[in-house]
Amino acid sequence: MLWIEGSVALVIALAFVLYAFFAFKPEHVEHHPARVRIGAAIQGLAIGLLIGFVIVPLRTQVMDMRGYETSVSAGTASLSFLPALLLLIAIRRGALLKMPLVSKYLRAFRRATLLKARDDANKALSKLDEIEGRRAAA
Repeated sequence: MLWIEGSVALVIALAFVLYAFFAFKPEHVEHHPARVRIGAAIQGLAIGLLIGFVIVPLRTQVMDMRGYETSVSAGTASLSFLPALLLLIAIRRGALLKMPLVSKYLRAFRRATLLKARDDANKALSKLDEIEGRRAAA
């Protein structure tokens, strides 16, 4: 059943790349756009592999699946949930940014993501100021 885990990983990586293609405006991308998209693919693949090869088998172990025999019990398999969750959080917070070969791509994607988040927050604040009747900050 490795094709299920592999497809989950590839679909998540593809989702990150599509997000990089369509969500970022040119002002968010300070590096070459290909560098940002490669970084998105690497980040998506790292998260996808963790979800596909840890979370999906964990779910399979915990659910009652007849005919699926393994040597690991559901109680033992559920012990991998907390480390997997912590790894997902660490990857999302930027733990991969110091890897030697891929760091420039991941930093480009992270920078574009943060610039987009800043612009989105500024838009939300301006809408809130408009609703509350405040003047825009200078």
